[in-house]
Amino acid sequence: KNKWEKEFSAGKWDYLDSTPSERARSAIIGMYCQHFFPKGKILDVGCGLGTTTDFLIGSQKKQYLGLDISEEALKKALIKKVKFKNTDFANFKSVTKFEIIIFNEVLYYMNEADALKQALNILAKNGIVIISLYRMKNKRYDQKIWKASRKLFRSVEAIEITSTVKKQLVTWRVEVLKRK
Repeated sequence: KNKWEKEFSAGKWDYLDSTPSERARSAIIGMYCQHFFPKGKILDVGCGLGTTTDFLIGSQKKQYLGLDISEEALKKALIKKVKFKNTDFANFKSVTKFEIIIFNEVLYYMNEADALKQALNILAKNGIVIISLYRMKNKRYDQKIWKASRKLFRSVEAIEITSTVKKQLVTWRVEVLKRK
């Protein structure tokens, strides 16, 4: 947790809220939210600066809850004027069922199998999980996570975005999943 506090405080992650290639992913996630559940309750796990909220419609912002372990990230996110909670997803308890649960570039930092099982428990009956993961050429961090997701969920739609970041070709996959 201290690592995240220092990095968000120092501005290391501010580019996520301003760089077009980073915001493109959030725009796609927002589009999926509008398409599948324009009035649904949204849980954004590891929301960071709350960038996804820039791409939600008004009724969705009222139903949005962003979680992050970094108080510094959430202090910066307050400008978005939506609801945030400072907690680790592993410790998050909810009686509310969410139509949409977002994991935007965060499953690498969690026990993905446990996080996906927990998501299943708080996902509304016909709800969706949106997962965004990146992969760099010759480095496939995402493979294990996609494999774990297939045990509980089925893919219903996906988009891949490829961009050059720091002179390296990076591809992001944003996928919409439903329970099996």
